[in-house]
Parts: sequence; structure tokens; C-alpha cells
Amino acid sequence: MEHAIKQETAFVGIEPNKLLLKAVLLSGGEVLCKVLENDVAGYRWLRSWLQRNDVTIMGLRVCMRLDMPYSEAAANALAGMGMLVCDAQPAPLQDYLRNQGLPENAARSAVVLAHYCAAARPAPWTPPSPAYVELRLWLRRLQAVRQLRKQEMARLESHFHAGQIALHQLLRKQIACLDAQIRQHESAIFEHVRRHPDLPRPPELAGNYQRIARYGVGASLPGSH
Repeated sequence: MEHAIKQETAFVGIEPNKLLLKAVLLSGGEVLCKVLENDVAGYRWLRSWLQRNDVTIMGLRVCMRLDMPYSEAAANALAGMGMLVCDAQPAPLQDYLRNQGLPENAARSAVVLAHYCAAARPAPWTPPSPAYVELRLWLRRLQAVRQLRKQEMARLESHFHAGQIALHQLLRKQIACLDAQIRQHESAIFEHVRRHPDLPRPPELAGNYQRIARYGVGASLPGSH
């Protein structure tokens, strides 16, 4: 006996920015809009709002531009709630816009993404593995410490030229501590990648292969050649 194919009757498009999410729901011939905070509380409010509009959360197709900033946390949270988060890839989305006579800058619009989701039924996105998420967090932390060191080096120069010897010496010690933190982070990142050799290469790792790989004796990171 063949299983009945699920009839999808609701679709959501989401447009995130740093602070807010704009969500558009297509359901029962209606177009509904909701603006929420782009944080854990906002994701829960979105789920409650959908449920109040008689939308089944499990398997609900939600379309986003995952190549845009501030989309990652929302995508992971909504997928964790059981929604089918779909990545609106640039090329097919642009084809859809042309076919609909819409301008290219409409590609970020939540209402356009909802209609695109209903028309194209893009494939569900697969959330990254915990190991990949951890690697990106390590790399972002490393970048933050490096940026702090850069700022402290600029202050070190100004203290020297101003003849502020005590401040200059203190800052040199602090920079040495930052250097030790950077080495620890690079060593931890190398060990993490070595434990998970099949991880996809995150963008934050670009340009860091040789520097990080020096912490492995006779070893190299995938893609470092």
C-alpha cells in the first residue's frame, strides 16, 4: 500500500537582520507577517505564532537565504524545532525573480522567499555537525584574540612615543599573554581538525592552514597544500 504524499499547505519566508526576523506565512490563501527578535525568545515566539495560525510545525517548509548575515542561528534553531529549513540558493532564486518580473534586490524579501518556497519547494538544508559548529567557534574566538592583540600593539606604540614607560612595559606583558592564548587556540584548532578529518572547510579557516598546522609534527591540515 502506497503512503499518501504529504500535502503542503503552508510556507514561510524569513528575512533576518542583526536584531530582528521578519517572517511571512502563506497559508489558506492568506499572507501573514510577523516581526520578532532574532534570538532564542524570538524563535519560540515564531513557533507559537505559527501554531496559533493552525500551522503544523513539524515538516513545515521555511525558506531563508543562508548566505546572508545573521541567518545561521535562526536556521539551526528552527531546524531543531522540526521545521524543514530550506536554503534559497542565489542562482535558482534569481531565475525565479526574472520569471516573476521582480527586481534582483527582492531576493532578500521575506514575502518573496515565502512565494519562492511554495513554487520551487527547495530541498531541505542539513544543519552542520556539532564538530563543525565547534570548529567555527574556535576560529571566531581565535580571530577575536588576534584582533585584540592588534589593538594592543597600536597602544604599545603610542605609549612608547609618549614616554609612558610603565604603561609600555605593562602592555608588553599583556601582549605576551595574548600571544600565548593565540598559540593555545591554534594548537586546539589543529587537534580538533585532526580528530575530525572529514569536516567541511569553514570560511574562517581560509588562510590559516599553514600557521595552524605548525602545531602538528609532520602533519598537515586537509586542503593545506
